[in-house]
Amino acid sequence: MCDIFYFCIFLEKFPMAETQTPSPKKKILKRIILAAQYLLAFAIVWLIWGKLESAWEQIQKKEFQLMLDSFWLTAAGTAYALSLAFPATYWFCALRHLGQRPAYGATLRAHIVGHLGKYVPGKIFVVLIRSGLLKGPGVDTTVCVLSIFLEGLMQMAVGALVVCAVILGWSIQTGDQNLLLGSLFLFCLVGIPIFPPCFKLGVKIIGVKKFSDEVRKVDQLSWKTFLFGVPLMIGYWLLLGLSFWCVLRGVGLNAPFAAAWPSALLAITASMVAGFVLVVAPGGMGVREAIIVSLLTAPLAVFTDTPEAAAAVSAAVLRILWIVVELICAGVFFLAIPGPQKSEKLQKSPSLRQDPSDADTLERGETHGK
Repeated sequence: MCDIFYFCIFLEKFPMAETQTPSPKKKILKRIILAAQYLLAFAIVWLIWGKLESAWEQIQKKEFQLMLDSFWLTAAGTAYALSLAFPATYWFCALRHLGQRPAYGATLRAHIVGHLGKYVPGKIFVVLIRSGLLKGPGVDTTVCVLSIFLEGLMQMAVGALVVCAVILGWSIQTGDQNLLLGSLFLFCLVGIPIFPPCFKLGVKIIGVKKFSDEVRKVDQLSWKTFLFGVPLMIGYWLLLGLSFWCVLRGVGLNAPFAAAWPSALLAITASMVAGFVLVVAPGGMGVREAIIVSLLTAPLAVFTDTPEAAAAVSAAVLRILWIVVELICAGVFFLAIPGPQKSEKLQKSPSLRQDPSDADTLERGETHGK
C-alpha cells in the first residue's frame, strides 16, 4: 500500500494532463515522460526475452523426452487468453462502483497491456502502465491506482481461497493438516486487506485522500463489491488450472482430466499467489517454478518415470506459452482499441463533426425532393 502513497505524490508533483498552451517546462517534462515510456517498453521486452531464454535452458537441462502436441498447447493458450478477461471485468466493475466512467474496451486494453509490467521487478510498473493507459475523461488517476490494487488483492485472495478448497479436499482424504494451515495463513496475508473495512482503513492511514476529492468515493466500497468479484476470480483461476492441464497434455503426459486437473489447479494457484507476495521476483520467476515442481512431482509419478523433470519442463513450457499469449493479446488490444485520450480527440475532431450549415442544406434538399 505504500507504493500507492509514493505514486500519488508523483502524480501530484508531476501532472501529465495536457493543456491547450503547454509551457516550455511542460514540453520538456512531456518529452522526458515519453522517453521514459520507451525505456520502460525496451526494459520489458529485454526482461521477457531473458525469461524465455531461462525457461528454454531449464527445458534443455532436464532429462525428459519432450513431445510437444500443438493441439493441446493451442488449447492451453486459448484458455489462458480467455482467463485474462475475468480480472479485467472485475477491475471495470470496481471502477464503476467507485464513481468512475471508463469504457469497457479501454479497461480491457489497459489491463492486458499492463500485464507485461509484472516482468519488471516490483509491482509498481503494472500500476504505472494500467493507470497511464486508462487516464482520461471520466477516470480519476488516483482512484484508478487504488482500484488496481483492489483488483490485484481480490485476485490473490480468491486464489488463496481456491488453494484452501483444494487442500481441504486432500487433507480430508489424507488426514494431513499442515498444508491446510499454510494455505489459511496465505489467505489471511493477502485476503484480509481486501475486506472493505480494512481497505478503507488502509486508504485513510496512508492519507491518499488529500490528492483527489474523487478518492472519497472509496467510502462507497461495500461487501457487494467484494462478493461480486469472487465468482469472476474463481472463473479466472479455474481457467488457469485448465490451461496448465492442457500444457501437461501438450508436453506428452497422458494425464486424464479428473486425475491431473486438481493437481494442476493447486500448483499454478499456489505458485502465483506466492509469487505475488514475493514482490522482488519479476513475474514470480523462480518462485512459481519451484512451487510447481514441489507440488506436481508426486502426482506426476503415476504418468512418467521422471516426475520431477516432467514437472520442471511443464512449468518452463507454461512460462513460455503464457508470455507468448500475453505479447499477442497486448499487441492486438493495444492496436485495435483506442485509448480514452485518443477517443476524446477523435470525438473533438472538426472533421468528425457535422457542420450545421450542411445539415440545413441536406434538410432543404430533402424538402425540395418531396
